[in-house]
Amino acid sequence: MSMIHGGHDDPDAAPALMVGRVEEWQPGYVDSHLHLKHQLMFATQGVLHVATASNEWILPPSRAIWITSNTLHSVRLKKPALANVLYIQPDALTAPDLGECFVLDASPLVKELITTCTQFAWDYPLDSRQARLAQVLLDQLSEVGQTPVSLPLPTDERALAVANAVKTDPGGRLPLTDIAKKNDTSARTVERLFASETGLSFGAWRQRLRLIVGLELLAYGTPVATVAAEIGYSTSSAFVAAFRDMFGVTPARYFS
Repeated sequence: MSMIHGGHDDPDAAPALMVGRVEEWQPGYVDSHLHLKHQLMFATQGVLHVATASNEWILPPSRAIWITSNTLHSVRLKKPALANVLYIQPDALTAPDLGECFVLDASPLVKELITTCTQFAWDYPLDSRQARLAQVLLDQLSEVGQTPVSLPLPTDERALAVANAVKTDPGGRLPLTDIAKKNDTSARTVERLFASETGLSFGAWRQRLRLIVGLELLAYGTPVATVAAEIGYSTSSAFVAAFRDMFGVTPARYFS
């Protein structure tokens, strides 16, 4: 990972209300870590995978992710990515209450504000134009829509083993009974654990995984027909309908 812009090595130590930098990532894995400040990341190129102990999020271009201060998280990349990253003082500004992490729709105004705030020097005063623009950005974040691209993970070892098995083959059609047996448990146990630990039935969780994988493939420019086939849909129209049910718009609209 390399820093493209920024006046300091450690954004947590910067005195300004909100500071930022452009970061360039190569394929790989950034180990679990935390920041003393809130983070707001907006991928301008590529796709970021952000994970905590209990959940995973995917960040395609045109969306931003909020990471609350002191949230232990990791980042994974399959291909190179470029992102604007902001670090926000948790006790200096009124920040939106979005839980530990959440992916947000980035309106043109929010995108422009993120880009602008990323370029600020890291020592501007509280009563400056920069501080006022930072506050405008936070005000805008409380108004934008939230995108359901998280994948909650079970904590029980049996259910987590099943989840990891399905993640290796999201388009597979093996029934739960067989997957559970391969992982030394039962379908009934898996269903119970998924319902209690993720809030989703196993079937709903599996469908969400497929659509999140589909979202990632689309973000890399894979044609809809190819995506549908790779994640287990018999037709493109079936995939588009499921995508619209989950994300509220068609794939074309999502990335517009």
